[in-house]
Amino acid sequence: MRRSVLIAAGLVLAVLGYGAYASTRPPDRHEFRTTAVQAAQSAHDALRTAYLAGVALRDGRATEPYVTVVLDDGTRRTTKTAAKLAELPPPDDDMRALRDELAPLLTEALQRLGDTAAHPVDVDALPPLADRLSDVLDRYA
Repeated sequence: MRRSVLIAAGLVLAVLGYGAYASTRPPDRHEFRTTAVQAAQSAHDALRTAYLAGVALRDGRATEPYVTVVLDDGTRRTTKTAAKLAELPPPDDDMRALRDELAPLLTEALQRLGDTAAHPVDVDALPPLADRLSDVLDRYA
């Protein structure tokens, strides 16, 4: 009985130790790149969706409450993924360059989404930014 308790305690300590290591270790290249691509994809999708919703509102094919929900959802998802990326230290110079290229695009995307929330039919500036994010995705996804 005593031996099984010691074995169980040892297993629990091993699992807790691994959990502590896994939660504090720096990200590897793959994990960082995956998080960066998710952030870029989220911003890209939010911009494209906001553009389509704004055009639909302008053309009378959507209601303002619907467009507001679409914009809020896209902004929330982009904010969440950008924050996840900001929390990760880049593991090498290549990933640092990716972060340095992507961070201003994510900031601009959030600013444009905020501007669009204030003026939902003013969406003409969204596609060029989405295209720039698409270029990043083409290189890293």
